Amino acid sequence: MLKYRFPGQELIQLEGDFVQIEELGDQSFIVSSFDQTLNYMWSKTAICKPKQSEIPFCIEQPAYLSQAEQIIADLSRGIADKIVYSRIKKSNAKIKDPQRLFEQLLDKYPNALVYYFENTILGSWIGASPEILIERYQEGFRTMSLAGTKLSAENRDFSFKEYNEHEMVSEFIEGQLRQIPNANIKISEVQHYNTGPVTHLLQEFTWQMPNYVLPLLIKHLHPTPAVAGLPKKVAQNYILAIESHQRELYSGIIGTSILGRERLFVNLRCAQIIDGYLYCYVGGGFTPDSKAQDEWLETENKSQTLLDLL
Repeated sequence: MLKYRFPGQELIQLEGDFVQIEELGDQSFIVSSFDQTLNYMWSKTAICKPKQSEIPFCIEQPAYLSQAEQIIADLSRGIADKIVYSRIKKSNAKIKDPQRLFEQLLDKYPNALVYYFENTILGSWIGASPEILIERYQEGFRTMSLAGTKLSAENRDFSFKEYNEHEMVSEFIEGQLRQIPNANIKISEVQHYNTGPVTHLLQEFTWQMPNYVLPLLIKHLHPTPAVAGLPKKVAQNYILAIESHQRELYSGIIGTSILGRERLFVNLRCAQIIDGYLYCYVGGGFTPDSKAQDEWLETENKSQTLLDLL
């Protein structure tokens, strides 16, 4: 069972299952892992062998802070410009009705891709992602640079660290788009984008390109510095070395890739449902200006997108 709703569209409900595919292409609803090594498409006729979901590792605060201090030290000595370090937070109580939680997400986050599925090989996942990876619209394509995080209730401007973090993402995206001939790129002003418990810095990019460029652009664009870091390959290798959990579908690609109607999001604000508990995947962008405790609080705040509704 799969249910999802894009911003401004009607709810879609499908029966079937995910099946593994070699790469993303002209398919209906798809999901991928963070590094795109695992890709899945929804099939209405699939018959898959059930797989038991394993309990993911949830790091405790002292261990997280120790690791965070090491990341900041590594960044300060120049190993990378930015590293996105993630963790998993388990809900304190079981959720009685995942369907009810899904309905609450639909109501609270009209500008997000909201989804819920139960699947034999991937398990049960639920989420409300605000971040567009690539979306086709009438005049071409668009994406967004979404980075820098503060509590929505905080009465302050974004810090230098947060503006710098966002600028890295914007410069990376612009650099990728500049490689497309005659792209006619347009970039919006930096905006504040409220996503519920937290507010981000946002810039939108629009451009034109032939259809055949899209698969290559996806590979070059994702994972962006908003979910990996910079330089991209250095950050990905560093993440593999330091994170004690598998990201699974978190920060992967999710959406529809039907030719002419592509709507692909980055899978953020998401959780696995295992034995009735939510395992929320959250991350924060580290730069040399980061403070370990602030990064921990950022992940706590991001987890409230789902946990506030329990």
